[in-house]
Amino acid sequence: MTTSEAAAPAIRTDPLSAPPTRLRAAVATALATVVALIVLGFVLRAVPIDLALSRAVHHLHGSGIAPIAEGFYRALKPLPAAGIMLVATVCVGLGTRRWRTALLFLGTVAVTWGSAEAAKLIVDRPRPGLAHAVDPVIGSVTDASFPSGHVAFTASFALALVVVLWATRWRLVAVAGGVLLVAAMSVSVVVIGVHYAGDVVASVIWVAGVFPAVRAGGAVLIARLEARSTLRRGRIGV
Repeated sequence: MTTSEAAAPAIRTDPLSAPPTRLRAAVATALATVVALIVLGFVLRAVPIDLALSRAVHHLHGSGIAPIAEGFYRALKPLPAAGIMLVATVCVGLGTRRWRTALLFLGTVAVTWGSAEAAKLIVDRPRPGLAHAVDPVIGSVTDASFPSGHVAFTASFALALVVVLWATRWRLVAVAGGVLLVAAMSVSVVVIGVHYAGDVVASVIWVAGVFPAVRAGGAVLIARLEARSTLRRGRIGV
């Protein structure tokens, strides 16, 4: 049996840490995505062409969707989201019996989500200012709006789960659940008036463009650390 044949089963059962085949292309795509979306953010900040659509979706708060959207939004604020991510990381580690996969899951979600939050500081687009019209508990959100951190977390979390479960029988469930989760959060943040529609679309594109490079980079880093650890153990054994 060749080395590649022996490694094949591990790759099929552990897609998250599989060696990247096009690392440079993934990095180039991520950089292009970041630059393009930051430029778009400045454009939308100057000319809010998505305002009309945002207001149209926001008007749905009168149909009874608002309490659900508000609860969903508050349940995935940064602190609860971090807790959910840590619990999910432990579940991934126990479920796969590979703590390397669990660490990659945590790191990939954290970096993809965190980079979107960093972009908010650069673009610094003001919020729509519509949240107070739905619920005084949310009130006026004062931090930057573009892209949506809630949607970025939801999309990166869902995508990481899909990758982890891709080689299992739960793949379709993960894909369907992820799509519903991202769609629900995307609608929620616009309905309650804390984000423009453009913020939501930008977050989804951000995750789609950045996530593969982060995953690939993490897989390479973990592989190199494991190789060094194996080499050191070999030297100690000698």
